[in-house]
Amino acid sequence: MSQNRADFGPVQLARWLGIEESQLRRAQNRGLIPPPDIDDRRWSYALARTLPDHVDEIVAALEPRREEPAVPAPPAAAAADSGPAVSRARGAHRTETFGPVQLSRHLGLKKWQLQRARERGLIPEPDTEQKRWSKESVAALPDRVEEILAAVGDHPGLGSEKAAEHLAQRTGLEVERADIQLLAEQGILRPVGDFRGWPLYAIEDLDGIDPADITAAISDRHAWVEASLSSEEAAQLLGWPVGKFEVTAERNGLTPGRFGRYPRGGVERLSAR
Repeated sequence: MSQNRADFGPVQLARWLGIEESQLRRAQNRGLIPPPDIDDRRWSYALARTLPDHVDEIVAALEPRREEPAVPAPPAAAAADSGPAVSRARGAHRTETFGPVQLSRHLGLKKWQLQRARERGLIPEPDTEQKRWSKESVAALPDRVEEILAAVGDHPGLGSEKAAEHLAQRTGLEVERADIQLLAEQGILRPVGDFRGWPLYAIEDLDGIDPADITAAISDRHAWVEASLSSEEAAQLLGWPVGKFEVTAERNGLTPGRFGRYPRGGVERLSAR
């Protein structure tokens, strides 16, 4: 199965390695697992296949470190070496910087809200060598949480399929995914984010679409289906095998449109040629 997999998201990679997603995130933050090499979000199989041999040492590195027995010191030295300064030095990296999980919790945001805020420039990019946020860089962010929430909303959005279901339920019309895609192509509907490369649409935007625009999109879909043919239908019309039709269509510059369908007029002209 692994050889057929093109890439991995964090959930898939964690399962593939046999560890928890939280362990994967911690390991990534500590540099024990390399960052994604596909669009900064997914790991290629070529990179992922280098990791299974190191899972035991990765998990071991994430185990809480056992404190070594304290070595008795002279009173003066003990006084000099103990106290807040030592504990601050040991925990400086963790207490003075934030990873995505820590920053989300610090601001009371969900993970997708933090990511969307970053995409919109509402939150600065990490400013440390470890790709984490310093305390200084996020000091003003708690005062801007209300502004951030107003911009990113409280719902991550719906994909085309779910968006079509939502509109169908709201309007009583037979809305399909293709209608959502057409509304997006027309600029009537704009994505607010994405999930693994697929656009997401805000529920508020979906509810704000003029029903006339939805009806027009549905009518457009029906009209195109009526005026077009699939490869199989075109081949049947011409009395050709499907392969012959597709090759002939390509040679004559006839390309499929929406839904992989060919304009009926173009197919009929192939017969004359």
